[in-house]
Amino acid sequence: MPGPIDRIPNLLARIRRAVRRPEPEALPTELREQRPEDVADALERMTKDEALESLSQMEPDMAAEVLVELSDDTAKTLVADLPDPTVAYYLDVLPMDDALDLAEDMDPERLESLLMVVPDEDAAEIRRLMRFPKGSVGRVMTERFFEVGPETTVEEILLDLRLAPEEKYETVNDVYVLDGERRLLGLFSLRRALRAEPRTQASQLLRADFESAQADEPEEAAARRMARYGFYALPILDGEGRMIGIFTGDDAQEILRDAESKDVLALGAVSGGVESYLSLSVWNLVKRRAPWLMILFVAESMTGVVLRHYGQQQANEKVTRLLLLMPFVPLIIGAGGNAGSQVTTTITRALAVNEVSTGDWFTVVRRELATSILIGALLGVIGLLRAVYVWGGAPQVGLVVGISLPCVVLWAAVVGSVLPLGAKRVGIDPAVMSAPFITTLVDATGLVIFFEVARAMFGGSLA
Repeated sequence: MPGPIDRIPNLLARIRRAVRRPEPEALPTELREQRPEDVADALERMTKDEALESLSQMEPDMAAEVLVELSDDTAKTLVADLPDPTVAYYLDVLPMDDALDLAEDMDPERLESLLMVVPDEDAAEIRRLMRFPKGSVGRVMTERFFEVGPETTVEEILLDLRLAPEEKYETVNDVYVLDGERRLLGLFSLRRALRAEPRTQASQLLRADFESAQADEPEEAAARRMARYGFYALPILDGEGRMIGIFTGDDAQEILRDAESKDVLALGAVSGGVESYLSLSVWNLVKRRAPWLMILFVAESMTGVVLRHYGQQQANEKVTRLLLLMPFVPLIIGAGGNAGSQVTTTITRALAVNEVSTGDWFTVVRRELATSILIGALLGVIGLLRAVYVWGGAPQVGLVVGISLPCVVLWAAVVGSVLPLGAKRVGIDPAVMSAPFITTLVDATGLVIFFEVARAMFGGSLA
């Protein structure tokens, strides 16, 4: 059965046909059963003019939801050409976290003029949330949570739920009990309220062992905590301990997905944010990939320097031993690079999901050393047997390979574990210590180990 992304080309063709039809209801009818996420994927494949025309023909609520599902670059491009009344309507009808996403894609002066048009309550909330640092959980929280006083009864809670307009609360999985100074006393699930007697007060149902986050806390850290404990939402407190909002599970999931995507891209030495591939121009792809490729290209020259160094030493002599060793160079640097990539990928992931911290460096390095010794010994035996019995090399050459492989793998494990931990320690994203970077570094230094082991085995000369 085809997945959602496999259906996008067909949806794109249907949207284009509907846009060209003269009936004004053609496109809204076509999209009535479609999800905004899928429609946004279709728009990413359109030209700018096609996307603008499609948005203009959609029902306004659908168009608003589609717009916030687009990549940042595409959304900024389209918002710049949309009329102010249309954008102001979007800001009004969207959930506050989505409205804030849209607001961040606008020029500050234009945003301020639009906030003069939207309802005062929504404009004030957008301004409040945008005061928090970018990337903080305060930016993505919602102020529309279900709050009650300690003396509120279950009967009053259920009556509020029945009479409240749909947009009053973002979610009602949990009920938050606040005192007169808006300090969070505790919370309880709506399920627990439904099972209680009507006259039971909120103070009798609450549990005080709750997790919370400060509004200026990084959004990813708060999302990781939610995922760890399986919360539907996380209470958000200001600097004075007053509850000002909640961070919901759908926003946490999106933040974690983006964070993990960034880490995957960084491990492949691709810079930049998380954007839809099809929304990126060729120039954007070049900007994301070229800087690290140039750095790695320069770093890769270290491998050539090492080869020239050992080659020039034998330039005027017979190079029999050196030539015998050359077929094993790809084997050595490949094993070292692969081992280093495995380690740095494992450690970077563990750091990202808070399984380890920089304070665990000794434990991490000790475990990786033990692991690499066992793996290196296994590869060394295989390398020795392959050199002697498969490739027909001299036993002495086999010993060089058999000794070098464990040494190179051990060195790769040290580099692959220490660099991400060190980067995290000094405040650099560990993913920057990407697999290509580690591979390049280990390639050059692994060759030094290989040739030095060979020189020692051959009495100080590779001739």
